[in-house]
Amino acid sequence: MSNNPFSHAYYRQVIARAKSAGYTFHTLKQFLEIGAPAERAFVLRHDLDTKPGTLWPLLECEREMAVRSTIFVRVMANDYNALGYTVLPRLREAEAGGFEIGLHTSFVEYATIVGLENMRVLAAETAALKAFFTVHGVACHRDINYAYNSLPWLEQNWSEVRRDLGLSYQAYAPEFLERAVYVNEGFSPHLGWRNLKPEDVIDTGRSICLLTHSHWWYRDHPFEV
Repeated sequence: MSNNPFSHAYYRQVIARAKSAGYTFHTLKQFLEIGAPAERAFVLRHDLDTKPGTLWPLLECEREMAVRSTIFVRVMANDYNALGYTVLPRLREAEAGGFEIGLHTSFVEYATIVGLENMRVLAAETAALKAFFTVHGVACHRDINYAYNSLPWLEQNWSEVRRDLGLSYQAYAPEFLERAVYVNEGFSPHLGWRNLKPEDVIDTGRSICLLTHSHWWYRDHPFEV
């Protein structure tokens, strides 16, 4: 396998292999609704960090294979405008087709840099996304420099956040990290699977939470978008 195996064809192969092994596929919200089973549940998650155009082909792969995922979208980011002319309609189309939309946020970083309160920023992001989508979940984002980590604050204040903002879950809760095997790509030191490959876990029958970042996935080569 090449150093960067993250082609759309490979993504389809992973889904097909899991289906053949008896896995059922779920969004994060659906996984919680069925009781977070520890075996043969496959949760598909996308963190849309940058380059929204790279996400649409992965969603098309999922449509073709009759599975759905959760898409965590950034609101306050310099990389793209989630509410822009070209992105918002595609996301709304995805939600209408059974995909789940959640908030991807680095609210502590934003609040620290611009001089605002953490809760004020998180509430504003949530309200903006809820104006167009049904939002149940939040997943903290960390840029590559790891300057400010929002997750500790979110965990410490989750009861208040959940109550005041009307959210149901945060994506790094034990229900996801302990009931399922967390699999994602990243740099260690080069781009690849961080620890286990999804195929390794499929062979065990353990439930899987697969996190992907679409800007690292491609049809023909990594520089096409």
